[in-house]
Amino acid sequence: MEPIFFKNAAEWRQWLKENHDKAEVLWLGYYKKNSGKANYTWSESVDEAICYGWIDGLRKSLDKDSYMIRFTPRRPTSFWSAVNIKKVKVLTEKGLMRPAGIKAWGKRKESKSEVYSFEQKVKGLDKAYEEQFKKHPKAWTYFSEKLAPSYKKSSIHWVMSAKREDTRQRRLKTLIESSEQEQKIPLLRVTKKK
Repeated sequence: MEPIFFKNAAEWRQWLKENHDKAEVLWLGYYKKNSGKANYTWSESVDEAICYGWIDGLRKSLDKDSYMIRFTPRRPTSFWSAVNIKKVKVLTEKGLMRPAGIKAWGKRKESKSEVYSFEQKVKGLDKAYEEQFKKHPKAWTYFSEKLAPSYKKSSIHWVMSAKREDTRQRRLKTLIESSEQEQKIPLLRVTKKK
């Protein structure tokens, strides 16, 4: 489980070119930005992996200056995030996709694409829910004007993704009460370590 630290993304690409169809796993080493040794970014390394049909996975800290991420060949049953779907399109346009990457992309199942909650197509609160929310002006003002779009999207998804009406109502009540107190919903609050 020793990581390999390449000097740059080009060396990582060369390793993939030579080993993508033989190796089963590689722990790729990264230096943190403040280490003064930065070699490549997560995004650059994922670009190279996608080109050869590989995927990033588990991340582990090594020390104060470095960490490692596990890369493996992508299985046909693996999930494709919206970020990686966009990456494939860009890499294809640039002519960087290799046959193994194209093959992995071709085996992708729509049902396994963009399945993470933040990627779902919930656009906003249903009109009736929004009207309920607006009956609490302090809560609505805090929610609609003072919170980051990413939080709003996540909390709306949390409310609207519930299958049952009573669950959606209970979640909306939690969202309104939290906003009334100028707080995020408990699920999305960042707790400070003591």
